[in-house]
Parts: sequence; structure tokens; C-alpha cells
Amino acid sequence: MNRRDSMIALAGLVLGSGAVDPTILMATVLNPRYFRKDLPPVKLRVLSYNIQIGREPGGSYSDPAQAFLDHTAATISRETPDIAGLQEVDNKTKRSGLDVDQLGELSRMTNMIPTFTSKIDLPGGKYGIGTLSQEKPLAVDYVYLDGSSHRRVLQMIDFGRFYFFNTHLPLKAELRLKAVKKIEEQALLRNDKPIILVGDLNAEPESEEIKELKKTWTVVSPDAPTFPAPEPTVQIDYVFIRNAIELKVNEARVVEDPRTSDHRPVFVDVEFK
Repeated sequence: MNRRDSMIALAGLVLGSGAVDPTILMATVLNPRYFRKDLPPVKLRVLSYNIQIGREPGGSYSDPAQAFLDHTAATISRETPDIAGLQEVDNKTKRSGLDVDQLGELSRMTNMIPTFTSKIDLPGGKYGIGTLSQEKPLAVDYVYLDGSSHRRVLQMIDFGRFYFFNTHLPLKAELRLKAVKKIEEQALLRNDKPIILVGDLNAEPESEEIKELKKTWTVVSPDAPTFPAPEPTVQIDYVFIRNAIELKVNEARVVEDPRTSDHRPVFVDVEFK
């Protein structure tokens, strides 16, 4: 019996037990891409960055003139990422400029492709997360996550050889743990290829939420503080990966930038199959 037949047989046993959602399990074991081992490695320079709607530490959220997107774009461009997951992004809001699509502006200044996902409406526009990429997405999806101060969202992008998840988790621990379970559900539905997860997770490494993620994901970002930017003392920004083989982390660091946002960006150079 070959590996595929063995896994299908195992799927039948597990399905019979009722322990796993049939849709999730069969999507995992029956997708032909799951068995491809002959493709060359994917090589990616990844950035995760809470841009604080372009504000410097201590900047006013109500004054559009304090959104220094050129500084944000310069920070991103210096790292030359293939893909950058951004959190706290405004789209034509009163507080950041009714005519300012922040991700669109950053796209223009970095020459990268923008993918915006809203999580809530604000006066004049929307507030959410965004991804900048060198490669055009094949498909984009999202699910909402419960939040304490406001609703959150998980952005999920299909790039062909891998999926890219981008999120900004809630402030309350019980809601973060609930969000992690929803992330896991969505990841199981996309188990046919590697998944990269980035974001401001608002959780430190020893939290239950991060421990739960580590059961099925590998942390590839550095074990180093990311917040607050002027003098970081806590680690709450991460890059994870799952479903990858021959994983190699060529570089992982917190970017030395104390002034562009209240978070420092996290940069990772990885390759995997």
C-alpha cells in the first residue's frame, strides 16, 4: 500500500470515529498537491509589521497630517520583502484622510501589489489589515474573529505555492485563544501546501495562545521583543509556518526602527518545500 492509499485508509478510520470534521480531513488527504515533493524550494523574504496607521510613537490618531506613510514605505523598502503583512491600516478614513487609501499609497511607494481586508467601518472609510506582495495573489479569503475593543479579521491569500495568513489578534487572552482555534480550523482546510502566518498577536511567547499555535506551527521569527518600538520589552509580533518540509531559516531579526511605528517590524528570510 502506497502513502496515499495508507492516508486514505487512515482517513476512513478517523472519519468513522467522528473525531474530525470530514470536510477538513478529506480536503487534507485527498488533495494531490499534498504529495508533491519534486518542486524546487520556495524562497521568501517575509515582513510582519504593525504600522500604527502611519503614526510615529505617541502620534495623534485624529490628525491626518501625522500619518507619515513615506517613512513607513521607506522602512518596508529597506528590507526588500517578497511579501509583507501589515496591521492597523486605514482606508479613506476621516482620521487619516478621506482621500487616502493607505495600502494603495504604500503600494505605489514600494512598487508592490496591495491586498486590503477591512475589519470594521470608521467615519469616512474602513480600518483593517493589508498585504503587499511582489507576486499577484491567485485568491483572497477572510474570516472575522471576535474582539474586545473591536472586531478582528484573518486575511488568507493563495499564492499558488503557499498560503499567506495575516492577522491582528484581540487584547483579551480568552478571545485570542478563541481566535487561534479559528486560525487552526482555516489552516486545516488549506493543508495542501505550506502556510505562512504573520501578525501582531498581542500575546507573549509563554502565553497559552502561542503554546497552542506551536503545537502545529513552527515559529521562524526571532525570539526578541518587538514592542514598544522606542525600547522594546515584549514580544508580540511573529512569523509562523506549517506544512513545510526542508525548512531553512536563512535570517530572522527584529528590524532596528524605533520611530516609524509603535511596533518594530519582524523580518524573516526562509526557504522551504
